[in-house]
Amino acid sequence: MNGRAALHSLTLDFGDAPAAPVLFLHGWVDWADGSTFVAASQSPAGRLIAPYLQVRDRAGKWVTVMEDMGMPAGKPKMIAVDLAGKFLSDSREVRIVTNMCVYWDEIFLGGDGRAPEARLTEMLPSMADLRFRGFSAVKVHPERREPEAFDYGVVRPVSMWNPTPGFYTRYGDVRALLESIDDRFVIMGSGDELRLNFRAAALPALPAGWRRDFLLFVDGWAKDADASTAFGSSVEPLPFHAMRGYPYGRDEHYPDDALHNQYRREYNTRPALRLIRSLLAWR
Repeated sequence: MNGRAALHSLTLDFGDAPAAPVLFLHGWVDWADGSTFVAASQSPAGRLIAPYLQVRDRAGKWVTVMEDMGMPAGKPKMIAVDLAGKFLSDSREVRIVTNMCVYWDEIFLGGDGRAPEARLTEMLPSMADLRFRGFSAVKVHPERREPEAFDYGVVRPVSMWNPTPGFYTRYGDVRALLESIDDRFVIMGSGDELRLNFRAAALPALPAGWRRDFLLFVDGWAKDADASTAFGSSVEPLPFHAMRGYPYGRDEHYPDDALHNQYRREYNTRPALRLIRSLLAWR
């Protein structure tokens, strides 16, 4: 089943590591789709189990200390897991348990759990341009031992699927929609690109011996077109932060006020592209 494996564990022994290290893990997940989640919920084997973390107690038994350890969802990335206060004995063994297809490429301990001295400067984009770009060329490992990669420099005008039917955000300047978390989204479809610029001159000067890193903060939702995804064949109903779940019931609705109604009239006016002709069109 896509994204699912037998329940399994990975045991690591870090010897005489300090009591408050940080566990760094680099890898990727063969992410499950809507049908996989539905099948798992109906299977005798039970649901999908996200990675959880165990350590040994003084009696040598495994005890779960993190019900949800986190995982490098999607493409290869590094995650950090704070182990401060998690060890229950002198043992520095940890065990990761899951039934999801998680591929770990590198795992190590680092740091002592203390937050480094840092200064955070928040910057809004000076330019936000939504446009159609196309699709980067795909590179697939012949034995699927790694996730597909994309060559940004090689662009194709069409994909193997059409965007989900519905209305998307019109192309052009969308900076006003990205200045705060307010349920006014930039709705993007297949082949779209959102290009952001930031003014480097607005950043404060670095103190001697410091270096600068960049974090991109993104808030939003993604919907796939899987047959078992709720409303997977339409852009709407739009999500919103106060909803209790998706799809939401009749007692909930997307904000219906002057600000959000104006947003929908002004921005969400672009019908889904038809990148691939219907088979009936070839008759």
